[in-house]
Amino acid sequence: MDRRKIAAAAVLAVLAALAVAQVWYRPVDRDEGFWLYTSWRFAEGNVPYRDFALPHLPLAPLYYAGAIKIFGPSLYALRALNAALLLASAGALGLAVRRRFGTPASFFAVIFFASSSLTLTWLVPVKSYAPAAAALAFAVAVWLFRRENENIGVARAALIGVLVGAATAARLSLLAAVPAAAFGVWLASPPRPGRRFAAVAATCAGFLAAVPLIVYYRVAAGEAFIFNVWGAHELFLGAPAGGRWAAALSLLLPPDPAILIAAAFLALRPGYRRALAFPLAAGVLIILANFAPGSTQRQYFVPAVAAFAPAAGVGAAWLWERKKGLAVGVVAAAALLGSARPAAKVAFDRAHKELVGPAEVYAAAALLAERTGPGEVIYTGWPGYAALARRRVMPGWELGYFTDRVGERLSAAERRRYHLMTYEETADALAAGAATFALDGLDTPAELAPTLAKYFGKIERRRGVTLRRYKGTK
Repeated sequence: MDRRKIAAAAVLAVLAALAVAQVWYRPVDRDEGFWLYTSWRFAEGNVPYRDFALPHLPLAPLYYAGAIKIFGPSLYALRALNAALLLASAGALGLAVRRRFGTPASFFAVIFFASSSLTLTWLVPVKSYAPAAAALAFAVAVWLFRRENENIGVARAALIGVLVGAATAARLSLLAAVPAAAFGVWLASPPRPGRRFAAVAATCAGFLAAVPLIVYYRVAAGEAFIFNVWGAHELFLGAPAGGRWAAALSLLLPPDPAILIAAAFLALRPGYRRALAFPLAAGVLIILANFAPGSTQRQYFVPAVAAFAPAAGVGAAWLWERKKGLAVGVVAAAALLGSARPAAKVAFDRAHKELVGPAEVYAAAALLAERTGPGEVIYTGWPGYAALARRRVMPGWELGYFTDRVGERLSAAERRRYHLMTYEETADALAAGAATFALDGLDTPAELAPTLAKYFGKIERRRGVTLRRYKGTK
């Protein structure tokens, strides 16, 4: 077999192993419980925004709901689907870079993309970034899949717009990527103004293909759609009246993805690529991103990795032509540093069982399935437990701290309408017997622990969670 094919197969095998480790052993994120639960409600025929809280656009839960229809509400199945999507995105980028820049650049680009801590940390868990970032990766692949002097036509520009629209329909914060994509299409269009205008217009028209889906749920959910997608974020920030728009924009429309993706397109333009300044900088940026502290702001850089990885691959290929050892060292360092952070999370989870991992989630779901009946209502701080057991969950507290902070700024009627209960209202509902059972675990808010102890009797403790039955009478 060709040595290059063996090397490519080895790289894909390592990347697949890293993704599978994230599927099976990564600690469970509270957001995953929210997405699993809301997607399950979606699959059961409930209308988002109107029937349950969803402070995002509808494509991500629609994507997961389709998988739930096939596999059931399985955390493992949805993570595995995201891992497959990650590998497909890496493959699409690799093929596109190979066609445009050759095999070495393709080889290095795939490593940069799939081994980044941003990619592994955010694209395997059940979150909105998996379908959104994959759509952007395919958009970049479509942009790249052409020969050196080949221009982008109207049809391809429209397809790029459709993919960027899909990404935005999954995550509104990626709306800023639309002008970046239009800029990339303008760079790769024929130099005549009329042709460039037609290509950019086609990109914008393709983006509008996502509008019917949004309009449908806007009509179905009514005013609740506007509140969930826009108003809830505005309230969460607690901005003064004069700065409300600026505050919401800072959360929903961060410019970081647009700036980075536009810079990546610029880096791949022939004139700049020959200078190698941008491609080499792209590789350095991907490496440095692995050390960025925290996660809230790092997430906004996730979509940019798909655009920067090809540029970084081109830079590494340039080094390969001159100093093979240096090129291999740089790419290997990027892969090791990128995979170290998510791998460390997996190892930490295995060594410290007080963290909630997939095994604990399934143990809790099995406990519910054994001890509760189909019509009984469950309370838990992580509704994914109940979704796995296909049991009814007490409304409210689907978003944890976000729910409480937003709920404090609403009237009681608004909180009921938008399914956003405060700590106090949740405690009152528990005391009134609104839930037949409660799962008391490590993720239960401390403010509610006294209520559970007072009104619910302990039945059984298993793998970090305690099942409690309501002590009063219905």
